[in-house]
Amino acid sequence: MPRPKKTIKAKEPVRIRFKELQNGNKSIYLDIYRNGKRTYEFLKLYLVPELDPASRAMNQHNMTLANKIKADRIIELTNNEKGVSNIMLRGRIKLSELLDLYARWLEDNGKHTTVRSVNSIRKATSQFRGDVPLRMIDKDYCVAFMNFLRNGYKARTDRPITMTTAAGYITVFSAMLNWAVRNDYLSENPFTHIAAADRIHRPESKREFLQIDELKKLIATECPTRPTVKQAFLFSCYCALRISDVVSLTWGDIRKDGDQWRVSIVMEKTKEPIYLPLSQQAMKWLPERGDAKDGDKVFDLPSESRICIILDKWAKAAGITKHVTYHVSRHSFATMMLTLNVDIYTTSKLLGHKNIATTQIYAKIIDQKKDEAVNRVNDIFKD
Repeated sequence: MPRPKKTIKAKEPVRIRFKELQNGNKSIYLDIYRNGKRTYEFLKLYLVPELDPASRAMNQHNMTLANKIKADRIIELTNNEKGVSNIMLRGRIKLSELLDLYARWLEDNGKHTTVRSVNSIRKATSQFRGDVPLRMIDKDYCVAFMNFLRNGYKARTDRPITMTTAAGYITVFSAMLNWAVRNDYLSENPFTHIAAADRIHRPESKREFLQIDELKKLIATECPTRPTVKQAFLFSCYCALRISDVVSLTWGDIRKDGDQWRVSIVMEKTKEPIYLPLSQQAMKWLPERGDAKDGDKVFDLPSESRICIILDKWAKAAGITKHVTYHVSRHSFATMMLTLNVDIYTTSKLLGHKNIATTQIYAKIIDQKKDEAVNRVNDIFKD
């Protein structure tokens, strides 16, 4: 009876290894396997005994650097000039290495927020099935991973992640697999074989906004400790700029075009340019410019977390029971525009939405308010 053939395990092209030193430290180096030959690269990075939080933090930092260098070396190996293509590496690369490559690409393209999401996915996939070869990322894996996220996965706290967070994980994970297909690490994205109805969806969130009378209450109420927070918030209520854009807004971003003042920026969240007209109400809440230069910030604001605390206290002082965050200003602007019968396309452009479906959420809110108003007639004419 013939012997069964042994399965030959493909070698990883680049591995992180450690060399014990006499002083108790470990030297981090790369074990690089290419064209049947093995070479070593010592990174001059070290792990020390973890005796306190500082040493643990240093080790984490050095391992992060080592993983980035490893990702660089994998990219070099895939360079066609060196005779190795990404298609040839499909059987060798593991999920952790793809995560490294994708995170590096995101960083190089300024997508730092998504990098944080990739790190969250790294932790989740590690707890799910560990560091699997990329060839094992198929439809069954993706379905099982979604079920893992649905059924009580805990990221940082003792509480399971929300479905909104889980949906975000899947969005970024699928985007990474699309990137892998474009770069020949995968032949296809397994999510293309999963029906939209079977994916994790974000629950429709409640969009808190302020009514006109509530805005008037805030205007009439002094904001404790930081008046600039009041100015910035009300400015956004009349132009819909996000807090990230208001924090970085400079005087040079605000220009007069004939009789119309406008703000011209590249939005921090989307990296898309936007050119907005500013109403007299919006202009009223700008601080005095004085001798400030074009490059100077318009609003002198504390940290975002501190802004949230101040807004909460200010809203309560005004007698408003809603949970008021800075983003409520943006919701308030959107609902105000639709209430004033501004068409949804124009409102979408004023908000800087790429997809009009995002703006449609606010239209639903207005429709609900109309329904409530009409149904009040029933209360008046009750038997």
